[in-house]
Amino acid sequence: MTQTSPKPAAPALTRGMKILELLASQDTPQRLTQISEHLGIAMSTAHSLCGALVETGYIEKSAQNTYQLSLKVLGLARSKIATYDIVPHFYDLCDQLSIIRQNGATLSVLDGPDVCFIAARNNPQPLGVTYRPGMTLPACCTASGRAMLAACSDDDVCALYPEDLPQVTAANLKSRSDLLKVLQQVRENGYSDEIAGTRPHMHSYGAAVTTSLGRTIAGVAIVMYDGDVTPEAETEAIAAVQTLGHRLSAFADFVI
Repeated sequence: MTQTSPKPAAPALTRGMKILELLASQDTPQRLTQISEHLGIAMSTAHSLCGALVETGYIEKSAQNTYQLSLKVLGLARSKIATYDIVPHFYDLCDQLSIIRQNGATLSVLDGPDVCFIAARNNPQPLGVTYRPGMTLPACCTASGRAMLAACSDDDVCALYPEDLPQVTAANLKSRSDLLKVLQQVRENGYSDEIAGTRPHMHSYGAAVTTSLGRTIAGVAIVMYDGDVTPEAETEAIAAVQTLGHRLSAFADFVI
């Protein structure tokens, strides 16, 4: 007998969630035709679903008849992020490390092939990117992501990425094979780094946050303007991010 996939219990709700996921994945607002084509549904159905999401406040419709996520969605993300007990400790520890006060730092968790930032102390200099809770980037392109990926087996990493890696800047690693070599170096060094992986003028160093049983549950990174990266500053940054990861690991067993 041929097995068939179970039908969703609430098709309209499922489609509505897919619209939210689509809008979250795009850099620009989407038109009904784009939403309809992406979901494979009729224009009338897309119009009805978008209308319901506008009424509930989760998406916004512009005068040009395009749709984008509303700030109400951030409230859902913040309520989840608030359950991570490690976040307030991250901010407390950032205040204690001078190189972070002078630059910046992020705290993120692994979400499949991406990192999701759950806390950030942004660099006081205009780096061209502002990290916000809920923001995502390919883990292979970030220092904190590489620190967490290094805790995975090569087979697990291969399951996350195709051979051609996602690209954020021209400086990103191009192939999965190159990523595996970098992750092996991260394991040997005890920290990760990335140069111009998120913005051309940024340099970051990362470390993992682990439980007492050795399970990696988060990653931290110090974010610096590359003009400030002297040999002395690099040594201090590596020591500081390792310290930050180690101290947060003391709270890791209590993370929800």
